[in-house]
Amino acid sequence: MLFLKGKWKIYNYIRISNQGGYLKKCVIVFVLISVILLYSSYTQVPLREPDKPKFISTEKIIPFEGNLNYLINTSTCRIPDNDPFSEDIVDFIVVEKYESCSKLSLLTYIEKSDGLPTLRVNTSQLPLYSSSDVSCCYSNITRINYAEAVDNEIKLTPCEPFQYSVNLSFPYIKVVCSDKFKYVYANVHATTIPLHKEKDATNTSNRNKFSILLVGIDSMSKSNLIRTMPKTFSYANKHFISLRGYNKIGDNTFPNLMALMTGYSKEQLDVFCNMSVKLNNCRFIWDAFKDSGYVTAYAEDECDINTFNYDRPGFSAPPTDFYYHPYILASEKLPVKKRYERTFCSGPETSGERILNAARDFAVSFKGVPSFGLFWMNSFSHENVNLPGAMDEPVLRFLSDPGTLYAWNDTILVFFSDHGFRFGDIRHTHSGWLEERLPFIYFGFPSTFIESFPERYEIFLQNSNRLTTPYDVFNTFQEILKIGNESHVAVRSEGCPKCQSLFKKVPENRTCEDASIEQHWCTCTGHHYVSPKNALVVLVAQFIVDEINEIVNTASKSYLCDVLTIEKIITAGMSDSYVDEKNETVRYFLIMIETNPNAMFEATVKSYIGVDKYELMGEISRIDRYADVSRCIQNGSLKKYCYCKGTVSYLKSAIKYLFS
Repeated sequence: MLFLKGKWKIYNYIRISNQGGYLKKCVIVFVLISVILLYSSYTQVPLREPDKPKFISTEKIIPFEGNLNYLINTSTCRIPDNDPFSEDIVDFIVVEKYESCSKLSLLTYIEKSDGLPTLRVNTSQLPLYSSSDVSCCYSNITRINYAEAVDNEIKLTPCEPFQYSVNLSFPYIKVVCSDKFKYVYANVHATTIPLHKEKDATNTSNRNKFSILLVGIDSMSKSNLIRTMPKTFSYANKHFISLRGYNKIGDNTFPNLMALMTGYSKEQLDVFCNMSVKLNNCRFIWDAFKDSGYVTAYAEDECDINTFNYDRPGFSAPPTDFYYHPYILASEKLPVKKRYERTFCSGPETSGERILNAARDFAVSFKGVPSFGLFWMNSFSHENVNLPGAMDEPVLRFLSDPGTLYAWNDTILVFFSDHGFRFGDIRHTHSGWLEERLPFIYFGFPSTFIESFPERYEIFLQNSNRLTTPYDVFNTFQEILKIGNESHVAVRSEGCPKCQSLFKKVPENRTCEDASIEQHWCTCTGHHYVSPKNALVVLVAQFIVDEINEIVNTASKSYLCDVLTIEKIITAGMSDSYVDEKNETVRYFLIMIETNPNAMFEATVKSYIGVDKYELMGEISRIDRYADVSRCIQNGSLKKYCYCKGTVSYLKSAIKYLFS
């Protein structure tokens, strides 16, 4: 495998008195080395990471020629159908098992009758929690009113005692139970409260208003779904339609999810949404559904890396009718159990199952009422490529639950991800490169839709074998709105002028450029292996590092960041030459480099043959974790390019000084 090797610049020398002799120095060195090893293992290798292979050897980085199987095989795009268990990735596979968050069953639960929620105590469990009398009380979980912190903090109303059951009038509550000696139980619950919109459920104008339920898992390629969640994959593949050529359009969650939810590119978001303030002034697709009389919901776990809160301003007012953010914040204040640095358990329940239960309750509660909900999970997939396996059974139960299926009779289900796994040694493989760009996505259509709109459904099936993007999904939502509300004016995606609804035929000769996929993310183009020692490769690699340093230099507080130099060209690929739209002969280089200080980047560069001219094709990817070495910078866009001065290197400087 490609090991991470660090050579560190020396910025400060630590003067240590010679008094005390060699033994004292050795003790200090031992402590410093221990700190470095602990730091390195924490920042670069997740806990329980599988053993790495010693090397990678492939004839091509992205092998097209000779690959007989393709996800997409058109005149302009051939995406390899890579084996999820290919040789370059098999050594990274580790089976992760589900771990219960509590040895006892939940002491409290919510039951509904005619849509009205009641909080109940499971009296059969009381003797297991305490041998003496237990009393319980509940509080409403609300947002605070302070403008800046409104989306990051919560407050609780005074805890109201209740005996065995109480009717609820608020959707998010905390329950605390105690005996005469101590607290014995604490949990939070989420539910839905009837809205006035439900009165219109039987309105004939709702006949073609199909609900949409989006259930997402962060950082999951289809290949990783097959590897880690085989039961979920088998069920989804049998009952839903997979978009085989679904290609991401941006680096991380935010641009990919925002393309689907707003139709805007990352650059357009700054223009249309004013990203420096709260996100309520940005028009999301759920706003259009709300305007058409739909009930809306949004839930996401792991608040510290939340799509709209991590390096983003969040929402000043709830963006949807049911906004589960305060509930998740409250759940993460309960005792937590971490797996790979993420909150696998929040109190007595897994974070992922909290999201799934919220999605189920929302879908069942509003059956027959037009609804739109986005339910997103980060907790078991963001940090480790294998951990999704621990949630295979819970996700399968959610998808196949008879009660949920009944609620989906009028619902279009979208089960999907934003991108594949983006960091770590697995990303240095051919499979990792491809998987990062190919998230899974499935559509489940109710029989009522298929029977009412057979032509649209047939076209959708054809398009499942075309190159597609989140922009297409946004446009598809617009057409679904139009189907149910003829007065709705469908808005085309601004980020992709040529994109369209998937109920309209996607051209057979669609290219990444047509689909607004930057060349760096495009999986349609193959790259032949070329030696990292090739003179042109070295020039292109230097161009990449110069571009990174230039990005950093043009930002405020750039003085906090180190100047990067090339440590090593890890691998390089080169496309065939061709004549571009400007009648110039060009080729693409795909290059992965390690820098000094220790960071790893990947970029796609267009090289103009015959002239010393290079052009970045999209973003430069950071493919190692960088949160702990970019803490000196708050700018989210700059973080992945900044290596803060003095990070760890001062420890190595001390060692050099001691032995000099």
